[in-house]
Formats: sequence, C-alpha cells, structure tokens
Amino acid sequence: MERKLDKLPALLPLLARAAIARGNGDAEPSFPDQLITLGQVDIDRRAVARYAQVCGFQHDNRTLPPSYLHTLAFRLQMQLMLDKAFPVAPMGCVHLSNRIVQYRAARLDDTLSMTCRVAGHQLTPRGVEFDFVCEAHSGDELLWQDFSSYLSRRKTGASGGKRERPAPRVYPEQLALHLQRQTARQYARASGDFNPIHLHDLSAKALGFKRMVIHGMWSKAACMAALIGRYPDFGEALSCHVEFKTPVFLPATTQLCFDPGEQKIDFELRDEAGRKPHLIGSLNRL
Repeated sequence: MERKLDKLPALLPLLARAAIARGNGDAEPSFPDQLITLGQVDIDRRAVARYAQVCGFQHDNRTLPPSYLHTLAFRLQMQLMLDKAFPVAPMGCVHLSNRIVQYRAARLDDTLSMTCRVAGHQLTPRGVEFDFVCEAHSGDELLWQDFSSYLSRRKTGASGGKRERPAPRVYPEQLALHLQRQTARQYARASGDFNPIHLHDLSAKALGFKRMVIHGMWSKAACMAALIGRYPDFGEALSCHVEFKTPVFLPATTQLCFDPGEQKIDFELRDEAGRKPHLIGSLNRL
C-alpha cells in the first residue's frame, strides 16, 4: 500500500503521539506492507547550516552533508511506526545500526523526493528487529539511501547463543571529540528531534537513563565529518555503516579511533579511556 504525503510531517507532533502509542505485544508481529512517498522535499537552508555546524561538517552552502537527509527520513519512519497497523510501539525502540549510501552529494537547489518503507524483520533472543529503507531522488536519479535497523525488546522464544566479543582492535590514529550538554540541545534544534533523553538530565532520568545522552546519529555524523575533513576524497560518493553499541552520557570526552585505507576507513568511537566502544563503523568510497 502506498501513502502519498504532500509535505514533510513536523516531528514534534509525531513524538507527542509516539509517547502514548502502544504496540500489540505479539511474539510474532506482522508488519504492514506500506510505502510512504513524499513528492517534494523542502530543504531549510538555515537548518542545514545549523546541522553542519553542530556535527562539524565543512559546509559549502551548495550541498547537503551526507547524513543530513536522515533527519528528514526519520520523520517518515515515525509516520510509518504510528500507523495503527504497525505492531511495535516507537518509544523504547533501540537504534541498532545505520547505513547511508550517497551516490552523489545532494545540492541545495535539487528538487528532491523521498520514499520510506519497512524492508523486513526478524525474531531474535532480544526481541523483534525491523528495518527501514529510505531513498532520496532528484527526478529519476537515485542520490541517497538510508538503511536503519531497530530493536523492540520482548519475549520471542527465539534461540541464539551469546556472541563472543572480539579482542579490541588497535587503531593507528585517534582524535579526541569533546561533547557538552549543549551539543545535544543544538543537535535537537538542527534535526528537529527533541527526544527528552537528549535534552536534560532530569528528563533523561525520568526515562531510565542516569544522565542525558547524545543522539546516536549525531555521533555517527560527527565521526563522518571528522574523517571527511581529513580525507576529502571520501566525501562525495560514499557508503558509511555503523553499529551503535553503548550510549554517550554527557558531558564526555570520546576518542575517535580510525584506520585509514585507500578505499575504506574503519573507525570506532570509544570512551575517554579508549576501551569501551560507543559505535563501530566503516566509511567507504564508492
């Protein structure tokens, strides 16, 4: 089933609805076969500039940072999750991984359209994992894709042994990234994602966190910005995949550890001591 939108939905009303939405709790949920199509994407130039600044991208006032469109795609994901037929409640879902593929940088003057759909799901010992695929086109040209996996914790009866943790990798390069509470609030304003866990210690504690945390997609974007800033050849046609591991509680100093190669840069964002991973990823040239 295809659902066509005339304009991008505002995120705050979606988050308000998500706060009271409930899933069906089925051990084997059925996900609707739905596609959301947004015929024209209105790009807010000021929001793009704010996003580039808070994430650390070198903004040229002509193109979008490669991760920016995720902030818009997330609204389409939320729209799908708030459908009555969607079996999983949005609140409490854990963002497991994200992969962005940019075939060329989207320009501020491109006339963009976007689509979003559920790509599949699976039962795991931790719960139900499900995937979204979002795409951005300029006319008939596919510019950008976003693949996001989420987890809804519940009893499924699925079996699976514990994975052995690999030995920590030794990276030849590292860079310190300093995060303040204000960074999370600035990202919320730039992205429109005002999730309470990213805004204040009190609201984060009310939702089960010891302190406020930075948004995982800020962490990914900041890593991409730092790496592309050092290796500009990776900034045009690219693929960047990350797995989110542990939250970053604010304020914090983190270590971006990386191993640059000709076609791929492997990287991890670790805690200040350089031991605990917050995310693990790779940046690839296409």
